[in-house]
Amino acid sequence: MFFCRTDLALLRLTFVLACIFAKPVFLYVLPDPTFEVLKPQGLRVSIPDAPGLRIFGFHANVNKAIRANEYGEVVGNVYLATNGRWIFEDPEVTIKNRDVLHYWIYAQVDGNKYTNNVQTWTYSPVKNQGVDSQETTRSSTSRYEIPAAGRLLLEDNFNSFNESLWKREIKMPLAPDYEFCVYHNENHQQLVKIDDGQLLIKPIILEDLYGENATAYGRLQLNRCTSTISYECSRQALSYSILPPIISARLTTKERFILRYGRIEIRARFPRGDWLYPEMWLEPKYSTYGANYASGRVLLGMTRGNENLVNATDVSKIYDARRLDFGLRVGTPPNVREILVSKLHEFGPRWTQDFHVYTTIWTSDGFTFLIDGEEIGRVRPDEEGWMSGSNAGRKNAPFDQEFYITLGVGAGGVRVFPDNTLSSGLPKPWRNLGAKAMLNFWNSRNEWLPSWRRDDGEKTAFKIDYVKVWSH
Repeated sequence: MFFCRTDLALLRLTFVLACIFAKPVFLYVLPDPTFEVLKPQGLRVSIPDAPGLRIFGFHANVNKAIRANEYGEVVGNVYLATNGRWIFEDPEVTIKNRDVLHYWIYAQVDGNKYTNNVQTWTYSPVKNQGVDSQETTRSSTSRYEIPAAGRLLLEDNFNSFNESLWKREIKMPLAPDYEFCVYHNENHQQLVKIDDGQLLIKPIILEDLYGENATAYGRLQLNRCTSTISYECSRQALSYSILPPIISARLTTKERFILRYGRIEIRARFPRGDWLYPEMWLEPKYSTYGANYASGRVLLGMTRGNENLVNATDVSKIYDARRLDFGLRVGTPPNVREILVSKLHEFGPRWTQDFHVYTTIWTSDGFTFLIDGEEIGRVRPDEEGWMSGSNAGRKNAPFDQEFYITLGVGAGGVRVFPDNTLSSGLPKPWRNLGAKAMLNFWNSRNEWLPSWRRDDGEKTAFKIDYVKVWSH
C-alpha cells in the first residue's frame, strides 16, 4: 500500500511539473492583410505582429490572375515589425479606382512557413471628409499611420545567423572578376561564424584542408552549386588551370530581401591580408540590361587588405588599406566603367584596423556615400545617363531596378588590384589578363601568406556588426 500511494504521488507531481514546464503551442493563422493606397502613388500592405513572426511576404498582380507561390509583379519581403505591424510598401505602383489585386501572402513563424490561397482585393475609394477609404472584397480593416519615407526595412544585428535572410553563393567564379577563391557551402563551418553579436567571414587555404598539391592535381565538385555554368560547379586541375587556392564565403539576400532606392548602413571591420578585400555590394536581382556589370553593381565600401600597395612608377598612387573606395561599376567587358569616390588616410590608421559605419544613400538622382556619418562624395548620372548604346538617355539605368545585398571576402582576381603595382616593395605576382594569373598568384604564396598568418590569422576575417536598410 505504501508503494501504491508513493507511485500515485509521483504521478501527480509529474503531471503538475509537465503542466508548468510544457511549452505552449501557438497555432498561427494568417490574417487578412490591411491595404492602403498612397498618394500620389504607391501601395502599403500590412499584417499585425505575432509571437515568433520573422518574415512577411507579399506577391500580387494588378488586374491579372496570379497562381499560389507565383512571383508577382508587386512583390517584397519584410523582416522587421514597425509599431506592431509588418508593413510592405511599394512606392512605385499605381492603383486606380476599381483596380483588382490578385495576391497571396507568406509568413514564417517559429521556423514554420504559412501561405494562403490566392485572394483578391478591389480598390474602391469613397470620399469622406477628404479622406480616401478602401473597401475589400473580403473584410474591412482599420487604418493606421506611419511615415511614408525613412522606414526601417531591414535590421540584422547578427545575434544569430538568419538562414531565412542570408543564402550562400556556391561556385568557383568566372566572369566578371575571376576571383582566386571558391565560394563554398556550409561544410566548412570556420568560413562563417557568429561571434559575440558579429558575423565573421574568414577565408582559408584550400590545401590546409585538402592536402598538399590539391590545387595542382585535385578535383572539386560543389554540392548545391548556385551557378548554371558547369565549370563554376565542377573543376579538375590541369596544367596551369589550377583549382582556386582560397576557400571563402559569399552571402546574399537575393532570395529574401531586395530594394529599389533607400539608405543602407553597415558597421564592419574589413579583412587584413595581402590581396584580400571585402565584398560589400548591391547587385541587381535581374539582368534587365545584360549580364554581370551591364546591369550594374554598387560598391558599399571597399579597401584592399595590403598594408602597402602603390603604383610601381608613381608611389603617390595608393591602392592599399590607406584608401577607402565607394562607387559603381557598369558596362560590358572590356568597357566596364568604374565610378569611384575615395577617402585617403595617407598617414593615419588603415581602414582595416577598426570598425566603421559605411553608409550609402540611393535615390532616383544617384548615390551619396558616407563614412562614420561624414559625406565622402556623391555620384550622379550625366545627361546621357550611366549607360551607352541603346540604353543611353535612360538617366537612371541600370540603377532603376531592384537590387539585393551581398557580403563576402574576395581574393585576387582580375579587376580589384591594378597591374604595375608593388606590394611592400614586391611586384604584384600576376597580370590581370594573364592566362596563368591564378597560378602565378598561388606560386608567390611565400610572399603574401605571412600577412595572413599574423595575429593567428584572426585579422583576415571580415567582421560585420550590423546591417540596416531604410526606405527613402
